[in-house]
Amino acid sequence: MPLGGESSGVSSAGAKLLSDGYTVIPAALDPSTCDALLRYVHESTDEGRKAGKKNLFGNIQEAEFRHDLKLALSEPVVEGLNQLTERCGPALGPMVTEDARVVELAAISSDPGALAQPVHADTMHGITRYLQSNAEVAANPLDVEDDVEEDLSSIFQAVATDTAMIVTALVALQDISEDMGPTLVWPITNTVEHHAILWDTNVGGKVKVHEADTLFGVKHKAMTLAKGDALLYDSRTMHCGGHNRSQQRRSVFCVSVMGPGVRPDGTTWTMLPEFRNRFNLRDFPISGSRLPVASTLVVEDDEDTPNQSPPAQEIPPLVEWMAVVQCKKCMSWRPCKQEEAQSLTMGEKPFDCSQIGFSCSQPQGYTMEEIDAQME
Repeated sequence: MPLGGESSGVSSAGAKLLSDGYTVIPAALDPSTCDALLRYVHESTDEGRKAGKKNLFGNIQEAEFRHDLKLALSEPVVEGLNQLTERCGPALGPMVTEDARVVELAAISSDPGALAQPVHADTMHGITRYLQSNAEVAANPLDVEDDVEEDLSSIFQAVATDTAMIVTALVALQDISEDMGPTLVWPITNTVEHHAILWDTNVGGKVKVHEADTLFGVKHKAMTLAKGDALLYDSRTMHCGGHNRSQQRRSVFCVSVMGPGVRPDGTTWTMLPEFRNRFNLRDFPISGSRLPVASTLVVEDDEDTPNQSPPAQEIPPLVEWMAVVQCKKCMSWRPCKQEEAQSLTMGEKPFDCSQIGFSCSQPQGYTMEEIDAQME
């Protein structure tokens, strides 16, 4: 993914991300991509919750009426990733470089009635962590031998100076109004001073929305975005999901990238295990021919550890497709034999890619229009 040659608009967005801790990129996704992603996210969220597949969801604050869905590489997800990395790459470059790794791939939804989250930062500032760690050692000097203390100090110093930067993109999959509980951001709070304020409070580093403006000395910004707009924020910036007072589910496409350095404390690292350590920004755009095949498949219903699975077969050319069936995990359409289509669709167990040798990590490969034309 090229990070140079950016337009003045995206260049200014990158400068704002550096200075204010957040920025907004208009039209980061096409409306049609947002619509396809929204359908996939709603269907997958509802089916996953109904089936009790807790392993498909990450931890999220104020979890009642909120869902942090781990995304498979279905066609709309791949298209969303390709558009997002292309259009936001120049803004990301100054903070994380093209060596940045994708460390979160999810969709966050808040249902009507979801309460505002506590104001928080996804990761602790490296210097704050350094100061806390030194304080812990200083509080127990007799428990630490000289050579161990020297080693710990070196580690703490690395944390202070070399902690990796994480930038998160939240892309609106529909127009987000004030009553839908948009993400709230406190500008220029990704500093040591503001982190010290947060962690010096008596509420365990969590602050209520109505307290935060006064506490941080900064008025929050409500991210009322148009469909396809992307909020990019430094993971150290104070923010929270707002109170959804509307009658609509609010959903955002969530992608986090981490630059080189020491892994910071915090964040949820929400993504399916088979995609961890798989993609850097430079790998995009990805496609069926360039996408590495995972050696592990989606975890079993009640397991947290992925099971070993044989490599998936390649998606055949469209001209060889005789019939299709839709995977109920990743929502992608897969080719099958005509004589097996009905049994796969009507079987007692919901169809998933592995039943006919494919993987949920493979993109669909063809658009619905192309598939419909082949099936006619």
